[in-house]
Amino acid sequence: MTTDLAALRAKLDAIVARDPKPAASGLREAPSRSDISLAAFETRERRIDIGSLGLEVVGHGAPDPGVLVHLGLRGDPPRSWEDILFLDTETTGLSGGTGTYVFLLGTAHIEDGELVLRQHLLNDLGAERAFVRMLQGELGRFRACASYNGKCFDLPLLRSRFVMALRAEITVDASHLDLLHPARRLWRGRFGSVTLRQIEESVLDDGRVEDIPGEFIPDHYFRYLRARDPTLIGPVLEHNRRDIVSLIRVTDRVASAVVAARAGRAPDHPPAALALARAFDRAKEHEAAFGCYESAYVEGDLETRIRAALPYARALEKRGQVERALSLVETLFALGLGTPTWRASAEARLRRLGARPSGRLAARRRATTAT
Repeated sequence: MTTDLAALRAKLDAIVARDPKPAASGLREAPSRSDISLAAFETRERRIDIGSLGLEVVGHGAPDPGVLVHLGLRGDPPRSWEDILFLDTETTGLSGGTGTYVFLLGTAHIEDGELVLRQHLLNDLGAERAFVRMLQGELGRFRACASYNGKCFDLPLLRSRFVMALRAEITVDASHLDLLHPARRLWRGRFGSVTLRQIEESVLDDGRVEDIPGEFIPDHYFRYLRARDPTLIGPVLEHNRRDIVSLIRVTDRVASAVVAARAGRAPDHPPAALALARAFDRAKEHEAAFGCYESAYVEGDLETRIRAALPYARALEKRGQVERALSLVETLFALGLGTPTWRASAEARLRRLGARPSGRLAARRRATTAT
């Protein structure tokens, strides 16, 4: 860890050498570090009325374990929304690794009808051990967390800092909801990108007018460490705050889509309906899966229909509607549609359906044999 800290101090010295004064933007010249007394780390808290966020599922009643599965849950389901800690990190680098420090951890949880949002900021890299010990106490109260791609980025970085600073394990991800994956299912086919900022603009209708790009955040932090000018860290704190609030709202949108599909209202975008149908199938919620398959096939374009045809036919067969299943697969197959792999699967499905006593192919074979 000493080597990592030395490397970061060298990076900070390089910034000082490159830019000995704050950038020319109307900011006053900041006093030197020796002229400012600043806590090694701090926690900033604000409370937001849950009602102001327009949530329909999150924070209302106990979370449905089945809905949590669709939210990307890994582990045992939490018993209440209050048990879930929503989190997002800001770091000294975007590539990860042992030399990357978590200098800002934003968290939020529900408490007494409010969203309690806390931002834990490290003001001195040399105080990381005490900072991580404080985070350990904060996170230790929760056994479940929610993030956006946290399984691949935030949690591994936090785990690395816990191990390096305290030789301790992080426990908050015993149950983890990673919203990136359900967001992909619902919105990638419509919007392409599923970055949190894209989802804000396209789904939440709440795009950011001004925001610091993520790749500039480490540089802003290093400048802040040198200058101690709050205007340098302010945009980073606001970026992190927006990420946390958006994470909660995205969680609610995904949960609402699942609840609506269970009630027979599939997503109005056929590829999203198809993706959700497959998720319902994996969860063995066959009635909800059938409704989504049917919506994807009936409302979708030709490509979506081909992708939906075989699982939809299988769902029809399970419901005893063999003739409908046979007709839709036979029609697409006869038109020469689909990839070679799809056509091989379709041919196998046709043979299966034709072997059923009620299948039209079986009837044709019997008629041919009689002739």
